[in-house]
Amino acid sequence: MTESGPKKIWQELRRRKVIRAAAVYFIVAWLVVEAASVLFPELLLPDWSVRLVLALAILGFPLAMVLAWAFDLSPDGLQREKPVTETVPEPAPAGNGDIPQSMSVSERTDTKRAVAVLPLANMSGDPENEFFSDGITEEILNLLAKQPDLRVVSRTSSFAFKNTQLDVPTIARKLGVDIVLEGSVRKAGNRVRIAAQLIDANSDAHLWSDIYDRELEDIFKVQTDIASCIVDAMNLQTAREVECDCTTDDVNAYEYYLRGRQYFHELMTRSLGFAREMFEKAIEVDPGFARAYAGLADVECIIAQWIDPSGDHIEAADRASLKALELAPHLAESHSSRGFALTLKGDYDAAAREFEAALAIEPGNYDALYLYGRSRFAEGKEAEAAHLWARAHEAQPDEFQSLSLRVMALVGMGREEEARQTSERALAVIERRLALNPDDLRALTMGAGNLIKLDRIEEGLRKMERALQLAPDDSGVLYMAACNYALAGKKEEALAALQRRIEKGGRNFKDWVVNDSDFDNIRDDPRFLALLEGMD
Repeated sequence: MTESGPKKIWQELRRRKVIRAAAVYFIVAWLVVEAASVLFPELLLPDWSVRLVLALAILGFPLAMVLAWAFDLSPDGLQREKPVTETVPEPAPAGNGDIPQSMSVSERTDTKRAVAVLPLANMSGDPENEFFSDGITEEILNLLAKQPDLRVVSRTSSFAFKNTQLDVPTIARKLGVDIVLEGSVRKAGNRVRIAAQLIDANSDAHLWSDIYDRELEDIFKVQTDIASCIVDAMNLQTAREVECDCTTDDVNAYEYYLRGRQYFHELMTRSLGFAREMFEKAIEVDPGFARAYAGLADVECIIAQWIDPSGDHIEAADRASLKALELAPHLAESHSSRGFALTLKGDYDAAAREFEAALAIEPGNYDALYLYGRSRFAEGKEAEAAHLWARAHEAQPDEFQSLSLRVMALVGMGREEEARQTSERALAVIERRLALNPDDLRALTMGAGNLIKLDRIEEGLRKMERALQLAPDDSGVLYMAACNYALAGKKEEALAALQRRIEKGGRNFKDWVVNDSDFDNIRDDPRFLALLEGMD
């Protein structure tokens, strides 16, 4: 569906800020004419002088509108405006085996416009406000990700360029995008100042820019306004109305929530504890804050899955996810969190209903697709899991986890050639991630597995050893070590790693191991069967 002519003209007028310029010009001109009508007689100036001021104001209006159309006052100074084009940059040529530095041809086959939301710089002078600038960045990113015609680079990839000195075209090339949003946040007392600019990486031209100087309580509207302006500036063929449903009007509760999200993304035992505390404080301030309940449920699920499988965490996740759903059944986030909790309880049918509800609201929701795939796989439904993980990768092509897990499902289904091709694709994405963050544990361990599956065993084992050096007691690293050693034919190392992982505990762990094709080489070993039998 294409936009009508008048609508496109109106959007272009808004993008170039002609409408705002007209309003400002009218107000200023009216004030000048009013001042002239009062002051000129007092100064004994002739009567026609007031009419002259009025005439000049009228004659100046077209000139002001032409200048507003042609030029943009951005944070970098006055710049000549350029029309927004629908072109997509040429993909980088295929590599020669080196680490890929830009999106490959195969990964840019979609027609969606690609955008990266870089971390907004914290200009407050207080490192404690870092959570706020990062949280606002993530909120804008999530709002844009709901647009069907946009491919938004994941938070993990965008945040790899935090505090970088690289220029925008270089960052865009590395992330495989043609549009980049950058800016800054200054929070002081009860006021916040956000400067944002949307840049075409091909021409380094500003497509849109603005500065918001507001009371802190207006932060919810500012986020929506920024995302709306970006959508308008990109002239998407199918654009959804941008709606920021934060499920709270309390700024203090929202700040606790943003802190919780920052800690959650670190995915370390200590930081997960801090995340839980922040979500609980947000709920204490605003007991009706649905998104805080969903965040709390996700934290409890992660702890139960990887750290402490005790019933306390499962029950806490159950209560929090139910409350999120009760308060905000219209949010995909609520249904996804509920599906996650139900999966860990082993109620796969109920979990499937919640994930389906989440995807009915947001068909491209990466978290819902990824977690639904994990739920189906634990249930033994490999074909459905493989399909869901393919959709998840389509939603976020720079994310490698869903693609790597899909390999495991395809092997279990006997689709060896397709699995090998998928491994090659996953490895390309992983290498790009490691080029941004060489110590990414998940990328190292999954990269190791894909290398081994591609018969590059020594390379794979080196990556696995690197991950074990960085985090020898991490539950996820130990599990992937067991998988990768089993794939490489190192039975003793695989069984030892699996034993250590079992000692860490975890919900749905046995269901996952039973269906994981990575263990096929040791599945008939009596020691493996004994370990399996001893799992809860």
